[in-house]
Amino acid sequence: MARPLRTKDILPIGSGLLTALAMPGFGVWPLALVSLVPLFLAFRDDRPFRAGFLFGLTFFLIDLRWLVTLVRFHPIVIPGFVLLCIGYGLLLGAVGWLASHAARKHATWGYLVVAPSALIIAEILRALGPFALGFSTLYSSLHTAPAMIQLARWLGPYAVSWVIAAINGGLALLAVRRRIRYAIPVVGLVALLLLPSVVPRAPDVEVLDVAVISSTVKQETKLDARNLDVLRERYRTLGVEAAASDPDLIVFPESIIPTFILRHPDALGDLQGLARRSSARILFGTGDYVDGNLFNRVVSLSPSGAIEATYDMVRLVPFGEYIPGRSLLDRLGLEGMLRSVLPRDVTPGPEHVPVMDMGTPICFESTFPTAARRFTQAGAEFHVIVTNDAWFDDSSELVAHAASAVFRAVETDRWIAQSANGGVSGIVSPDGRFVASTTQEEVVFSSIGRRTTRTLYVRAGDLPIVVCCAVGVALELGFACVGIHRRKRKAGG
Repeated sequence: MARPLRTKDILPIGSGLLTALAMPGFGVWPLALVSLVPLFLAFRDDRPFRAGFLFGLTFFLIDLRWLVTLVRFHPIVIPGFVLLCIGYGLLLGAVGWLASHAARKHATWGYLVVAPSALIIAEILRALGPFALGFSTLYSSLHTAPAMIQLARWLGPYAVSWVIAAINGGLALLAVRRRIRYAIPVVGLVALLLLPSVVPRAPDVEVLDVAVISSTVKQETKLDARNLDVLRERYRTLGVEAAASDPDLIVFPESIIPTFILRHPDALGDLQGLARRSSARILFGTGDYVDGNLFNRVVSLSPSGAIEATYDMVRLVPFGEYIPGRSLLDRLGLEGMLRSVLPRDVTPGPEHVPVMDMGTPICFESTFPTAARRFTQAGAEFHVIVTNDAWFDDSSELVAHAASAVFRAVETDRWIAQSANGGVSGIVSPDGRFVASTTQEEVVFSSIGRRTTRTLYVRAGDLPIVVCCAVGVALELGFACVGIHRRKRKAGG
């Protein structure tokens, strides 16, 4: 029988609500610096696992609410959404148990090291495996505060998350100890966020003029092959508008029309003709079917209209582009249900190889740090994200996805052009500012720079922050195990 909510449960539930309000969907980012304090105080209670779970369940149900918009395509979305939030909540329940042990034994160690480290380990784990999502990260709450996110250039986005959590831990410690000297760590942590913003950047090597096409085609319209000719004309018009500014590069969104463009001579001819008339490179997304395999592909056309390079999406969307464990589930007799969700799986590409001089994360890939970092390591001088956010029907996902582009720019010290259908299109500077953006159907014109710098994060990745957090968590686990062993020995006589 489920236990009823108690008065003390208000703290973690309220903390989950405040943290959700700090996320891109609502955008009250200053709340991120205080929203975890009630949760950390709740860890002193006798049910820390429950506190962590209630926090996580509240937070994820609110922040990932945009997933529910997919119910218009299949009713299984609702139970899947609930199970996902429960699973993520259970992970934060484990964080609560560990942080509680540390806070009770030594509050300074628990609040300033163990609780933040455990939270960030959980955040990193949520970005791994077949059910991973790159959303609902603490760092994304600061996407509109560029002066506070430059630490990502050095230690990556999870380091920003750790500092946010540690500031909250410092404030919780101050509330518990009630001595002004405990404010010193909080001031130091805020300075750690702000100081990297004063470090100068290297100049751009070269400047390019870019025309980014933004469209607002409904997903239901885009999936209907009967709309092919209408959509071809719609994008031809946008292409002509883009070419009028004499750009070096014209970017179209992901999978713009309901056909495989590379297998459709007339559709491909539209884009090749635009390249020749404008003397610009053209980048677009399309599905492609080769040797029995289905790919989500980005294609670059030269100014002469020739196909100069392609890239196949490596990190696919679970249940959107492939079903994890499909072959096993088929053997369990679920083949019919799986085919109703997704008739066949997309094949992942082999590796993150730049398209000429461009890194090209496709849609979902841009929500994780990995793709942009690997493109940069392989020589990408700027990034172009093509995406289709029309799946999520004007929900909070649009802003959350745009927030990801901000951090990919800072982490890699690269300009980013994002072309979206049904989402946010625009240009992000290397310091994480949208210098131009739109959600309307129009063309965004801007200049971007080529860059050849290598940030510390590009070189080292997440290893430094993972090691630091893992050491803190491992030490506390060791202390907890020793404590349990001692209590058992004492109880035994």
